[in-house]
Amino acid sequence: MRFSINILALYAVLSLTSMAGMNLGFLLVFLWFLAALLGMRGAILDPVRSTLGYRPYRNSALFLFSSCLLSLLMAKVQPFSYAGHAPEVTFHGVLKIWYLICPLVLSVVFSTHVQSSLEGLKFITRAWWSMTILLGLIAIIQFNTGWPHRQVIPTNPTHFHATLFLGHHLSTSSILVFPAFTALAVALGTLLREGRWRFLEWTAGCAGLLILFLSYARTAWLALPIGIVLLFARYLKPRTFWASTGALLVMILVGSQTPAMKERIRNSMGIHDRILLWEANLDYFKHRPLTGIGWLKTQEMSEFYFKEKDPENYKSYFWGHAHNNFFEMLGGTGVLGTLAFLIWSVFTLRFAHRTRIMSDEIRNPFLSDLSSGILAGLILLHFNGLTNVTFWEGKVMHQQMFAIGLLFMIQILIKSGAKKIG
Repeated sequence: MRFSINILALYAVLSLTSMAGMNLGFLLVFLWFLAALLGMRGAILDPVRSTLGYRPYRNSALFLFSSCLLSLLMAKVQPFSYAGHAPEVTFHGVLKIWYLICPLVLSVVFSTHVQSSLEGLKFITRAWWSMTILLGLIAIIQFNTGWPHRQVIPTNPTHFHATLFLGHHLSTSSILVFPAFTALAVALGTLLREGRWRFLEWTAGCAGLLILFLSYARTAWLALPIGIVLLFARYLKPRTFWASTGALLVMILVGSQTPAMKERIRNSMGIHDRILLWEANLDYFKHRPLTGIGWLKTQEMSEFYFKEKDPENYKSYFWGHAHNNFFEMLGGTGVLGTLAFLIWSVFTLRFAHRTRIMSDEIRNPFLSDLSSGILAGLILLHFNGLTNVTFWEGKVMHQQMFAIGLLFMIQILIKSGAKKIG
């Protein structure tokens, strides 16, 4: 069953490319999942069902799926309109929530590999990190030339946002936090425990940080030191932690005084637009507090919200989604959807934390470090969600679900006796 590991490694690589690449990679995984399910029937699900996180994940994901679906049904049956326009409810909304099954599918495919070996998991993550190194080189080229996608930096028009093949710098900043900080966690943990330098992990971690910086997303710039401090807190002794954190802050203060960075930080473009969109979503919530205006309908309805509010000048407003996970869920799915989203999000954070503790209990440093990196990535993903919708964007969800899938794989290894093969 080596094919299971190879196809998961391929998906890990494709999950850093583009929407088409991600979907193709997961389609191959899903086809292998169906083939294994037909061959082994219900027994194939047993390793995943036995994990600590299976039942709470299943329940929280089902609650989230149901609340999103209910909001669409209510928008269809009892629509609320602005400027005479009601949201158009289609099957597209349901498609956006299918990603919740990804972690379980990935972990089931992983469990079909003989012994679900630790080496298999390492092979998958190394492929993931190797792709990050390649993308680091592309980011440098893109920052200076615009290839392969040109997104000019308004405050520095001779350079371009490093978006890779992902299309937008905000997507890039939410996706790359996972390979960057998992690689750094494994590299730093190994160095401090064993005094060994792991070339692949250090290179991938630094390449990931470089991509995040060259994305020129202000939230990514804030996320970088937060993520590094999280790793410091995990691995360094108190005195070393405070000294290293202080040095990092000094480096940031010095770097922020360069003309290009100072201009980018000071530029307020987009802030006022976001505030107006937050107000719009609060208005959606005020009118439909229980189920919202409809899952994924906030962007469509923003045009008509501004049209009703300011009919003469509404075209001058920025129409879009809420640019904030909380306001997006509140306006789109109401109290039920927001509560479901918060429960699911808190569970995934606790799942990563608990997986790290379990890895420590069996004294498997690689699994512990990998879990710590995933936890840091999830925290930064939600931090980015303060100024952008990181939950339902397809490209970001692929990466988020892949990371959660890795947690399930770690749990499967722990159940199968990873200590013996570590």
